[in-house]
Amino acid sequence: MNNQTHQMTPGANNRLNELFQKYVDKSITKEEYVELFAYINNPETKEEVLAFMDEHNKKVQSDALVHEIDWDSMYANITNPKKLDGRKRSPFWKYAAAAALFVVGSFTLYYASQNGEGKKAPLAYHNDVLPGGDKAILTLADGSTITLDNSADGKLATQGDISIEKDAKGQIVYLVKGSAEEEMQKINTLATPAGGKFSVVLSDGSKVWLNASSSIKFPVAFDKDARKVEIKGEAYFEIEKDQKRPFYVVNGSAEVKVLGTHFNVMAYPDEYRSELTLLEGSVQFSKSGHSELLTPGKQILYTESSDDTKQRSANIEEVMAWKNDLFVFNNTNIDEIMKELMRWYKVKVKYEGEKPDISFTGVIPRNANVSNVLKALELTGDVVFGVENNVITCQKKMTK
Repeated sequence: MNNQTHQMTPGANNRLNELFQKYVDKSITKEEYVELFAYINNPETKEEVLAFMDEHNKKVQSDALVHEIDWDSMYANITNPKKLDGRKRSPFWKYAAAAALFVVGSFTLYYASQNGEGKKAPLAYHNDVLPGGDKAILTLADGSTITLDNSADGKLATQGDISIEKDAKGQIVYLVKGSAEEEMQKINTLATPAGGKFSVVLSDGSKVWLNASSSIKFPVAFDKDARKVEIKGEAYFEIEKDQKRPFYVVNGSAEVKVLGTHFNVMAYPDEYRSELTLLEGSVQFSKSGHSELLTPGKQILYTESSDDTKQRSANIEEVMAWKNDLFVFNNTNIDEIMKELMRWYKVKVKYEGEKPDISFTGVIPRNANVSNVLKALELTGDVVFGVENNVITCQKKMTK
């Protein structure tokens, strides 16, 4: 580690404080935004700026409008603030606040991890990987399949009194044209690959969104007494209320019973635990003879191999990030981050040498190319990446 330090002058410290206050007050201008990041990019003041940002991180607004980030522009502005001028966006402080929220979180992580700058490992971004998108396979009751990513809007198939259509929003809709009694025993499956997501409106009007590498099995039409589906992976549900027909979501030995509510289930086979998170309404969770009620804002943690459950308050923003086309990391370790990238970018990951022992806090849009996400992670100062042939190579940053 290079022990040489640079002292910021009182005037520079006061100016940085002033810039941060203007950011918090949402009054920062384009020129001041450029000036703020000039301090970050200046190697002469880097250590002092990081310390300052760490000290003032709590002042950054937690409700910055991260949904409005244009990632490519944001990253270009951080590395080359001159590109800021001439780009249209609305209004400016929203963009600046979101970008500053992300960067402050990243640099705070840098400061909390191992100190010191390191020599860059000989890894490179030889090629890039585009983000995932609307991709899925619909398997009908007769075994025939429909590839949904390239299907045109309109009617896709008919199963008895049920018409399956793709609407203008790109989602699959099951429309009941008659009694549909014969379709109650017919099972369809909607499955997304790695790098895919999709949504479906079931015959009762309930809506389901599937994350990458997920699937849902459901009857073409629900019977008169109950509505039941089976999922793998991750799905978000908005269930139509029907007091006479409870809605059941089955995942392995776990079952969720609802009458009408919004909730998310994360149950990937390669995760060490599954999560049921309730956004509104109420649900009854059952597993191996044990049942418990869940209230809004709460989450149940469980595993397939154990009967133990744990209920806790949920970080709704983090849980719902995938549906809102975001990565939201909250002190997330490198293994968990790489799992998300593998699912969304359909890549493999390998580690060279000692695995970096880092965690990351920040918000990144999922419509970013994988190289931009990795460059953001590199801001922690302890890790470098390379990309080649859809393989991410991760390496602990070598110290001087």
